[in-house]
Amino acid sequence: MKGIERYGSRLSDREYEKRIVELYSGLPPIPDKRTEERIRRRELDLAIDHRLGQDFPMERRDALWDIQRRVEKKRGRLFFHWLLSYISHGWLNRRSNKLMRYLVDEYAKILTEDELQAFFDLEKNERSTLSDNNH
Repeated sequence: MKGIERYGSRLSDREYEKRIVELYSGLPPIPDKRTEERIRRRELDLAIDHRLGQDFPMERRDALWDIQRRVEKKRGRLFFHWLLSYISHGWLNRRSNKLMRYLVDEYAKILTEDELQAFFDLEKNERSTLSDNNH
């Protein structure tokens, strides 16, 4: 993945897992909305540090965070639809795939192709396959 190295060292799998555990240690069973949002943002930052590098630019992190918040709203609606209807698993699967395609396509507006592959652990050209399924 050329181009990714310019963002400094990446967290190892072990360090990433350790920091995620630390992030959730000591939290109340049901955190308030503000704490929950802070935790989700920190999770994204840790994922970026792990997959892209610890020197990934803050303005691009912020842009990915904005996308993540929009996707969370869509995911909440998907869950609501699932609760309201017991339609075939195919419907739910198509909606889930659509949400995943949306997330990847939105992140692609911020990340280069190499960065996108590293962040989502995609193989070369896998994004086009993901985007073409179930349209």
